[in-house]
Parts: sequence; structure tokens; C-alpha cells
Amino acid sequence: MSGYIIELTPEVRVCSLIGVNSSHLISYRGRSVLIDCHSAELSRWLEHRALPAPEMILHTQVQPEHCREGAQFPSARILVHEPLRELAADRAAYERKAHTIWDHPEEWMQTLGREAYGIAGLTTVFPPERPLNVAATFRVGDRLTWQDLVFEVVALPAHGRDPVGFVLEQAGKPLAFFCGDLIQDPGVLVNLYDLEINYGGTALDAMPAALRQLAERPVTRWFPATGPVLQNGPAQARALATAIEAYQEALRWESGQFKPAPQPEYPQVGRYRQLHEGIYQIDNFGNCIVLIDKQGRGLMFDPGPCDYESKDRIAAFHRDLDLFEREAGLKTIDLTLITHFHGDHYDMAPELQKRYPGCRVGAWDLVARVVEAPWDYPYPALLPWYNVGVDHVAIDDVLTEEQPFLWHDVAIRSIHLPGHCYVHAGYLLTFNGLRLAVTGDTIQSRGLADGLSFFTGNHSVPGDQAGNLKTYRQMCTEQVDLNLGGHSSHFTDCAALYAESVRRIERATPYLQRLVPGGDLVTACLRPQQPHWPARNAGN
Repeated sequence: MSGYIIELTPEVRVCSLIGVNSSHLISYRGRSVLIDCHSAELSRWLEHRALPAPEMILHTQVQPEHCREGAQFPSARILVHEPLRELAADRAAYERKAHTIWDHPEEWMQTLGREAYGIAGLTTVFPPERPLNVAATFRVGDRLTWQDLVFEVVALPAHGRDPVGFVLEQAGKPLAFFCGDLIQDPGVLVNLYDLEINYGGTALDAMPAALRQLAERPVTRWFPATGPVLQNGPAQARALATAIEAYQEALRWESGQFKPAPQPEYPQVGRYRQLHEGIYQIDNFGNCIVLIDKQGRGLMFDPGPCDYESKDRIAAFHRDLDLFEREAGLKTIDLTLITHFHGDHYDMAPELQKRYPGCRVGAWDLVARVVEAPWDYPYPALLPWYNVGVDHVAIDDVLTEEQPFLWHDVAIRSIHLPGHCYVHAGYLLTFNGLRLAVTGDTIQSRGLADGLSFFTGNHSVPGDQAGNLKTYRQMCTEQVDLNLGGHSSHFTDCAALYAESVRRIERATPYLQRLVPGGDLVTACLRPQQPHWPARNAGN
């Protein structure tokens, strides 16, 4: 840990203490206040430097890396933002709320999976390593007085949950801005994962306006909770705002070389559209895709109708199958394949096996591991979260990329399709003269080219190796006639759409890299408190 002292006035000094993260000690008239505490050894460091121990500790956020004071300052009054008191001090309440199931699916369109301490069953908010002895709380707009100095509490965009900053004033004159993890030198974001606000959404949209508004305050030195002081915080904040807007503009870019093909009208079989001879896709924004061969044998991909708000959903699923048996020649479904581990893509697998006892469940190898033991993986929207009566599904057939899998005389090739999440498969096959790609949620277009997307809670990282750029480059080589995606999506002008998606993603990715330290999207997207992707050679 290193430290340096900045003199704000002859009497007011800030000692910035910097390791992986940062803390700032305001020293005034022989007394001190600490902003955040990034080290359990901070008291020893202050004693070694003959600096006064803090009598008050203010936190810009409540996260383990910024709240490590423990019991090292027993006389200090610890203050946190009022919405974070429970997170800071009540571990039992935190544990109750951090382990959730989805009891109210009708609220999905309002919450988008946002929970008290997580997103869609994934814990994304973590308490201090040791509960804080919180003496009092504050709210945005409060003015906290200490001696004749004032700390104004200001709202920050959502890096983590309910973060704040402090503008330090003396006699009405701003001296410094303690900006938490809003920004890091040299004017970049600290990471991307702590900007997640719901399932697939981030706080990036709110940041340019907030950065510019904060930059209007007449204070030059900004003290972040990660990294060294920003000597010209307003200029760096404006530059970051401009960079975010450039990224957002890059997301909207189109090459002009692609025009979506019109979507034809298809015949219906109950809730399903018939897209080709023997090929049916559910039309309710669900995921079920059914192939029926000339002998009446069926293959279902992603057995999840995605109608969680319906109390009649199991009966409706069986009514669908009744209709296929009456009108489409279905005799049995003897195989179901799963593209990825989200519960809305395979929760009806047990119902298929009850109805058709010979039905086998298959998945590509990494998907199979998570589906069979979801409790071992820190991903969102796993089957246990859905509260459907089962918490895992046994896999009968583990598919690999090296060896095609045979469904009767149909060869099915498994491929890795990261982008929506890392542990995601696609399945390629030729059926009734048509080359099909079943792509789950990584490619769920209805005819429009895709752009850059990243889902940090799913451990999906944009880039050549693991993101949707890898996926679309792969798909450009596959000569697909019909792409069947998740949530009732499909399109036929496959090669052109894949190529335009590659162009759009390649255009936007460098702009995203400019927003994060060193352009390192892997570090920016992968939450360090959680394990990373399962290795191919990992044990069961």
C-alpha cells in the first residue's frame, strides 16, 4: 500500500492510501475522517505514519473491497447510505434475501430479474467480509457536518447498489469530491459487472448525463475508491461521458449492406408455427422447437414454453402435444436437446419424460454439467430459481463438438455459441432438405442483424474468444438455411444476417474497450468473487 498527501488548504489535507483499491483520510486540526476502508491493515499503516486514527468513517458504497475496517477503529462512528444498512450490518437478513426463488413471475416485466441482492437468482451484491458496526446512516442530499467542514452526499450512477459520493466543503467552498467507483484514472470505468442493474441491463445509459452534471461542480480534484486521485476530475468525467456516448452510437451503426428479408405467414398448429415440413416452433415467446420425422418420431429442442405466469402451463404443454399427435402425425418424442442452462429453456423436460418414457435428455458437455448440478454454478436464471418443483434435470446423452450425435438417421453437430452466456450450445443438422441452426438465446433475431451485447452475470465476455463475435464468425461458415433461435425467433437470410452482425459487433467492440482499464474486457466483465467458466476437463 502506498500513500501520498494532498494539501487542500493549509489545514485540510487528504492522505490517499492506495492498494488495489483506495481509501482517503481527511486530516484537519489533529483529527481525521476516513472515506472508505480498503485494507484490514490500514490502522497499522496510519500508526506507522503518525496519522490520526479516524473518528468517523463514511462509505461511498458497501462492497467487501471498500469496507475492511472490521474492528481496527473501535472508536470511529461508521456511517453508510440508509438503503445499505442491512447489507452493511445484518448478515442474517442478507443471507435470507440473497438466496431466492422466483415466487412472482408476473412481475418479470417490471423487475427484469432485479432482486434485493442479485439478478435472476444470481448473487451480484456482497456484504463486507465482517459486518460493520453502523452508528448512523445518511441519505442523498444530506449535509454531514464535522468540525467546520461539510460533506454533501450526492447520488452516483449505479455502480453496485445505491452508491454515493461526498463533496467536501469549507465555508461554502468545495475542496474535493470523493467519487467512489464512478470513475477511475485515466478517465475509465472501474469495471462493467458492477454496472449491472437487471437481467442484461446496465447503468451505462444514465452515466453520461450524470458525469457531466457532476463535472459542473467547481471542484477539480476527484478522489476515487479505486486508483489514484484524478487531478482534473471534471475534464476526465466529460471525456468518459463522450466515450460512453461514442460507444452507444457505435451500437446503432449499420453498414448499409444488409436489408432484412420479409417474414412470411406460416400455418399454425395450436400455439406453434409450422416453418417447414415437420418443423414447428412455439409462437408465444417461448423456446420449444419440435421436429417430427416421417415415422412420427419427435425431437424437441429447449422444452420450455416460457409461460410462467400461467397456472395452467403444464396442462397447456400437454395440450400442445395432444394436438401434434392428432394433426401432425407425432407418435412419440424420444429426444430433447438443451441449448443452455436457463430454466425457461428446459423446465418441461421432466414432463416430456413422464409422457414419453423413452425420451432421452441431451446437451453439449458444458451445458450438461450445469443442468445436472446448477447449485455448483454462480449463473443467473438457473432452474432452481424458477420454483417449478424440480431443481435439476439428469442428462442421458452428453454431446461433444468432436463427434456428431445421431437422432435416428439425422446427424446433429454441437457447437459452442457464447454471447448470451458462455455455457451455451448450438445444434446444426439437416432435416427434410433444410440446413437448420438451433441457436437458443445467443442468436434470437427475427430478421434484424445483431449488435454487440454482453451479459456480465452470465460470464459472457465480448471478443473473439468467448463472445457473440466468436459466435457470428462461426455461423458465417455453416451454410444455414433456417436459424431457429430462442423465444419464438427465426429467420431465413442467414448468411447475410450473420455477416452484418459480424460487421456491427466489430464496429462497436473497440468503443467498449476504450471504457475499461487497459481495454481488458475479460477483467471488466468477470466478477472476481465468483468462479469463472467451467473447464472442459473439470470433474463432475
